[in-house]
Amino acid sequence: MLLRHALPLCFATAACPAWAQTSAGDFPSRPIRIVTGYSPGGTTDILSRIVGVHLLQSLGQQVIVDNRPGAAAQTGSLIVARANPDGHTLLMTPSGSHTVNASLYQKLPYDTIKDFAPVAMVAWVTNVVVTSSSSPINTLQDLIALAKARPGQLTYASAGNGTITHLSAEMLKSLIGINLMHVPYKGGGQALVAIASNETSIMFGSLPSATPFLQSKRIKALAVTSPKRASAFPDVPTVAEAGVPGIAVMEWYGVLAPAATPRPVIEKLNLEIGRVLSKPEVQARLGGLGADWVVMSPRDFGKQVEADIAMWAKVVKSSGARPD
Repeated sequence: MLLRHALPLCFATAACPAWAQTSAGDFPSRPIRIVTGYSPGGTTDILSRIVGVHLLQSLGQQVIVDNRPGAAAQTGSLIVARANPDGHTLLMTPSGSHTVNASLYQKLPYDTIKDFAPVAMVAWVTNVVVTSSSSPINTLQDLIALAKARPGQLTYASAGNGTITHLSAEMLKSLIGINLMHVPYKGGGQALVAIASNETSIMFGSLPSATPFLQSKRIKALAVTSPKRASAFPDVPTVAEAGVPGIAVMEWYGVLAPAATPRPVIEKLNLEIGRVLSKPEVQARLGGLGADWVVMSPRDFGKQVEADIAMWAKVVKSSGARPD
């Protein structure tokens, strides 16, 4: 279930492809807006702000993070799809809301592929199964046993319909044959607050947004969904190690622009975001959050988007997941 593709960082030298040497003229000529489809505090918001701070330093223009939660991230995506295609309005999105919505919803207000231009992938992130620190659930097997003993009574939080935090739990339900009630929120931050306060039972949370809650011991981790243990939390087992093979899910976060954005502008943004991700302090920050930075050309990022749309369409069909 895991798809991963990273390319080496390329700067504007004779050895680099032609796209890296293309000039974008006076871009940017005003502040850049990074739209997210989620509320503040989640991984999308965190990564947008990390990238934004460093783009300000390299591009000389303010970068504003614009949180527009709603309609399973469709609100934010639609804003960017309809924006002036000049590179000053961008979308930071997780693969979940962008690629899963294409099959989860019968009709979207935009075309997932035709209305967006891939700019740059930023990071790969694992999910972590978490529960409240006061919960009697201490392992994934505890969760499974309790869910079987109390069918339909345990709840799971998600960052919204169609997110990987939603479908990961649906995959667990399907594999194990347990019944959990879905409680969608408007972002990972809100969902994690609900977990910490025992409002909901468990969550397949994104590790970067869950990290502050784990460090403050407001929640506890049962397992990570990556094939290997997360370096930031080496004592937390993988889902497979915890006794549930068959779930290996990582999610990418990336930047998209309106479809008609000029190619030189896309190439300049890709190069500058790559330079941001090459900074040791950025890599250390992402690593501490459990995120793996990655640099990828716009073309290869586009191929990843198309591959994930096809992959998640199969998961949606097999799991029977529907918008709540």
